[in-house]
Amino acid sequence: RWSSRRRRSLTGGGFAVPWILGVVTLTLLPMLASAALSLTRWDGLKWADIEWVALDNYADLLRFEPDTTPSGRDPWYFESLPGRPNDPRFYQALYNTTVYSFVAVPLGLAAALLLALLLDVRLRGIAVFRTLYYLPHVLAGVATVMVWSWLFNPRFGWVNAAIRAVYGALDPILVALGLEGTAAWPVPDWLYSPAACKPALVIMHVWTAGGAMLIFLAALQSVPASLYEAAAIDGAGRWKRFSRVTLPQITPAVYLNLILGMVYSLQAFSQPYLLQNR
Repeated sequence: RWSSRRRRSLTGGGFAVPWILGVVTLTLLPMLASAALSLTRWDGLKWADIEWVALDNYADLLRFEPDTTPSGRDPWYFESLPGRPNDPRFYQALYNTTVYSFVAVPLGLAAALLLALLLDVRLRGIAVFRTLYYLPHVLAGVATVMVWSWLFNPRFGWVNAAIRAVYGALDPILVALGLEGTAAWPVPDWLYSPAACKPALVIMHVWTAGGAMLIFLAALQSVPASLYEAAAIDGAGRWKRFSRVTLPQITPAVYLNLILGMVYSLQAFSQPYLLQNR
């Protein structure tokens, strides 16, 4: 008996070894190396040129200088900050990332949950639709950016073409009502306008909601059917069954998707960088 238990333990440990090695070599060691290199000044070329500076890099990043702008405000001045940041790009990037995360993640979760509810049915061919909605989640980031940069192109992109078509349909209606037409209405410059690029990134994030959708779908299928039957007997409608039965049962999946979404969105770099530097 002891030998069998030990054999099972060794078997489980053997299956875990590749995963442990992958985490150590691909995650833990790079994290430790990044933390160590952040305490140095190095151009990345010669090991002999590494200079130990301790926390000076962080001090320079977080330091504020007195705001001496005589008239008007410095473009990087924030009302709640004690002065002008020594590295204003850091705080601007932090602000942009925070806004992006707190807008994109809730919208992505809502889209994923809606898709999961729509696809949680037993129909012939439903697996095809599940696969199609999941595919954007596994596409390479560079390929995704190339597709969306073409769709968001201000001159010939499909997104602005659809917006212009809507403007054209609304124009005669507004004119007939005695209102100003759509000739002066702006068309978003998705790629080059600071105000429009954030919604573009949010749309790209929502488009990749297939991963969260799959987790929600698994959670929905694990809800016992007896709970729905009991709720129906008590006279609960669709909304009551969703809010009182479905949502509490899939709360762990909601928390998981929320944490994963915030982690990925706060680490967003490749898509904004490639979208603006094609």
